[in-house]
Amino acid sequence: MVIKNILVLTGTVFIVLTLMINEGYAFNPADLQTLKNTNICVDCDLSGADLTGVDLQTANLSGANLSGANLSGANLSNAWLIDANLSKAKITKAIFDGATLDGAVWTDGKKCVDGSMGECNK
Repeated sequence: MVIKNILVLTGTVFIVLTLMINEGYAFNPADLQTLKNTNICVDCDLSGADLTGVDLQTANLSGANLSGANLSGANLSNAWLIDANLSKAKITKAIFDGATLDGAVWTDGKKCVDGSMGECNK
């Protein structure tokens, strides 16, 4: 009985620690569908979404939560990312030419200043 209690306690501690370490990004599937249908997703939750290689030219993602999203190879040319959260997003080979990044939180957690166009000025 004592061994069983120890195993249960150990398992519980392991699960709790795993959940604390895992950042738990979970996008809203309805928001992703809205983006695909309209190229607009204002104030939506796309955290952790796989947007690898997606064409998001001129998309309005103002206020969107893109934290932890995979935007590798995505084309965000002329996209609106005002006040968007890109913290910990993967942006390898993503294209931001002409994208408006005023007030966005960049991948490193720092805020882009107003006038950030095509790149995050901090």
